[in-house]
This record gives sequence, structure tokens and C-alpha cells, in this order.
Amino acid sequence: MKKLKRQIRPGFTLIELLVVIAIIAVLIGLLLPAVQKVREAANRVKCQNNLKQIGLSFHNYHDAHGSLPSNIRPSAVLTVRVRWTTFVLPYYEQDNLRRNYDLTKNWSDPVNLPVTSQEIKILECPSSPNPERQDGAPENNWVGNVAISDYAGIYGIDPRLLTLGLVDKVGDGIVSKNKAVKFADIPDGLSNTLYITESAGKPNIWRAGHKIADATPSNRVDGGAWSRPASEIAFLAGSSSDGATLPGPCAINCTNGEDIQGQYPHPYYGVDGTGQVYGFHSGGVNALFGDGSVHFVNQSIDIRVFARLVTRNGGEAFSANDF
Repeated sequence: MKKLKRQIRPGFTLIELLVVIAIIAVLIGLLLPAVQKVREAANRVKCQNNLKQIGLSFHNYHDAHGSLPSNIRPSAVLTVRVRWTTFVLPYYEQDNLRRNYDLTKNWSDPVNLPVTSQEIKILECPSSPNPERQDGAPENNWVGNVAISDYAGIYGIDPRLLTLGLVDKVGDGIVSKNKAVKFADIPDGLSNTLYITESAGKPNIWRAGHKIADATPSNRVDGGAWSRPASEIAFLAGSSSDGATLPGPCAINCTNGEDIQGQYPHPYYGVDGTGQVYGFHSGGVNALFGDGSVHFVNQSIDIRVFARLVTRNGGEAFSANDF
């Protein structure tokens, strides 16, 4: 009777296994940047869609009320200021939140906290880190209890930029805290005037792509909550290229705002926000214009040109190629 010979199948040697692992590691290393680029491209498109929806809500609000939503005080309430985001809640399918918001109370009042603590995804850029971060009221030692937004309007141009020779003139933006702006109040043209842009990452402090500090009562960018008027950019101030010094020639993505350093009201900004134009997209920020269009504005833009986009009545001449 013949004995069957047992065949021994050779396995991987240790060297072969290490080579396979190395090849897999190289492939992953090559694929990861591509995956990240695809994810960021999707986030950028989502951010643009958010702004388009906000723009549509503005135009629908103007049709219904004859003016754009601003950060004005309701006539019956002299001590409370309400941010535009609250007025347009019904126009991006948040009517239940608007119905439960008491316009006679502040955004941080316990009566309104069930509303203002709610995250609203359309007001958040998906590229912005830590979407769960919160803002707080200065009278409550900045304890975080209200949800944030990554979008803001700009009230106007910092006069210090004119003194430094970095802009042609100062002027008002579309978002106002003193006036219910109408389309007729934008003689520069809706398609030529920036309405809302990114001012992301607040109240944490970011400079040139790096988080400098998480927000504390002593060190923070003032603003951040979607419901808080101080989340607006009080002045386009710009900064140095490293974001450490304001004002300065860098208009976009050098800093998301000035550190209040425990000063409130702030000696320069008062009770207004200290935020600046800042996003987490590579190379620039998304911006909504008055006509409802959304453009990507390159961070290399000259602050003089960017200031012309911000003012609604400056009368400056420029072309779309400038940004």
C-alpha cells in the first residue's frame, strides 16, 4: 500500500509580509490626500449651498417685509437687539424655533435658551472644526450655552485702514444694526456687494490655520452664537499675515478675530463682536452677495478691493476679475 505524500504549501516569509505591508502603507499614503481633497471639495459645495439658502431666505424676507433683515432693535423693545438669523428662521424651515423665540427677551435669556441652544446646520460650515462648540453671554461669565454659526455680515470698514492708506474710503455694509436696509439702499449694486461671508471658528481663537486657544473668559474672540448680534463683523480690520496684529493688510484667513483679553466692553469694539473674515477652506472663503449669488473669494485679494465689495454705497469701480 502506497503512502500518500503530504504536500507542504509554502507560506509568506517574514520579508514578503513586510513588503506587502509596506506596499499597503504606501497606497494608503497616496490615497489619503485624495480622499481629504474630495471631502473638502464636498464641504466647500455644502458651504456654498448653505449660503445660497440663506440668500434665498433674505430675498423672500425682503419680498414679505419690504426690507432685508438687520440687527436692529424691535420698536417695542428698546433694550434688546435681535440678530437677522432670528428674523429669517421661518424662511429656512425653522418656523417652530421662531414661534418659540421671545423678541422681548435677550438671546441669552433663560426663556430663549431652548431655542438659541439648538444647532442649525444651515448656519454652520461643514469644514469648520468643533461644531459642538458654544458661545456664552458676557454677563454670565461667557459660560457656553448657545449654538454657534460660521457666517456673518460686516457692518463696515475700520477707519484705521483709511488712516493706514490700505482702503479708499470707509462705508456701510448691507447688514446693519441701525437701519432696515432695502435693495434701493444698495446703489453699488446687489451683484457687486458682499452680504454674508465666513467668520468661522469663534469664539475660539484661530490664526493662519492654527488654533491659538480655546475660548476662555479672559481670551476669546467676541461672538460666535447664531442668535447673537455680536457675531457680526463690526469692522473689516484685516490683520498682519500671521494674524497677531490688527488692523493690517490681510483681509481673509489670517485671523478669525481679535482676542478681547478679558476686556468687555472692549475699548475699541465696545459691545460689538471682534470677529474677522475667516474660513477653513483652502485658499479663501465663500461669500454671499446681495443678488443671492455665492462666490469663492481668494485669500490673496487686496484688502482695498475687498473693502470695495463690502461697502454698499461706496461708488467704487471694479470688475469680477478682481476677486
